[in-house]
Amino acid sequence: MNSLFDRPMLISSIELEGILNPESLEARYSDRLKGTWSVSKRGNIAILPIHGVISRFDSWLNWLRGGTATEDVARDFTAAQENPEIKAVILDFDTPGGDARAIHECAEMIRSSKKPVIAYVGGQCASGGLWWASACDEIIVDKTAELGSLGVVFGYRATDTKTIEIVSANAPKKRIDPASDAGKLEIQQRANDLESVFIAKVAEYRGLDIEKVKSDFGQGGMMIAEKAISVGMADKLGSLEGLIKDLQAKHKNVYGATMGLKTDLRALVSGKDDSEVEAAFKHLGYVPETAGGTPDIKKIKADAMAAGKLEGEAETKAAEQVRIAQIMEKAQIAKVSNPAFMAELLTLTPEEAGKKILDTQADAAASQEIFSTVNPMSTGRENPLVADAKKRAEV
Repeated sequence: MNSLFDRPMLISSIELEGILNPESLEARYSDRLKGTWSVSKRGNIAILPIHGVISRFDSWLNWLRGGTATEDVARDFTAAQENPEIKAVILDFDTPGGDARAIHECAEMIRSSKKPVIAYVGGQCASGGLWWASACDEIIVDKTAELGSLGVVFGYRATDTKTIEIVSANAPKKRIDPASDAGKLEIQQRANDLESVFIAKVAEYRGLDIEKVKSDFGQGGMMIAEKAISVGMADKLGSLEGLIKDLQAKHKNVYGATMGLKTDLRALVSGKDDSEVEAAFKHLGYVPETAGGTPDIKKIKADAMAAGKLEGEAETKAAEQVRIAQIMEKAQIAKVSNPAFMAELLTLTPEEAGKKILDTQADAAASQEIFSTVNPMSTGRENPLVADAKKRAEV
């Protein structure tokens, strides 16, 4: 942002202030969601900002003014929907509205979301912004937020420059004169028709009567938060940070924390409860099959700590995740059920683990201690388990 100061700017002080200062407050830093233009990520919650004037397409001027492009919202919202790590989406509104084109299409996309979508209004949510917010599952507002401006405006700029145009005989309304009575009536009808769609969709999304929306939603004016809640335009007061925490608590993963390789390994070696360790094993892809009951979880942790190979407290990289996954896959196919043997495999490379499995099976093909299922080899044919394991070991 400092780079803005090393060049001349042709912009009002108010607009420049809007660019330099954030418009909604988050108490913690958020990471950018991969594959998106503006979505930030807090754990498994995506936050998509709808700030500034809404335009149909993106442009340098729109970016400079801190605006939002409908095409970017559609792309980013789709990316959040398709990301398996994201469990809920927050649309963070502070917008006066803008271009009506594609607003309805984008609202329908929000409405059809398979994941929870919550609107948060920290500043302003007007006109087209209100259309989008109404399509969300819930609208949370700051106590000072403003909502409304439900209506349509067509604007024509008067100019001294005169252009001469010849219009075909069957298209007199193609170039109407907004200064004439007939022209005004035509434009008024178009505005009314579009407003009818706007009001009907807001009523549908909010579960209200069309007449109630017409009479109680300000008739084009703006309402402060609590009044907007009282008429059904919004749902309740709250903060962005509070909403993030609520959604994170509601959408916890398997054993009550953000899952990940580092967390899983830490559960295996740092004295977690047996239920948490079992959940970590499942998340890693290892589900032991034993004839003699559940694995000895305490022994697994003790062996892993003694070996000193599972560095659950250290930062793990993508290569480590691949290594663990490949070993778990080999162990799963071979139906490894001995906890000590499993802990030993986790200290090896995938190639070493595959060889270890084959060597151990060859040495103790009849032993149930290491493999839960070992087919006898008395038929003279190669054990299908061994054949499958060899293929996996070669990968």
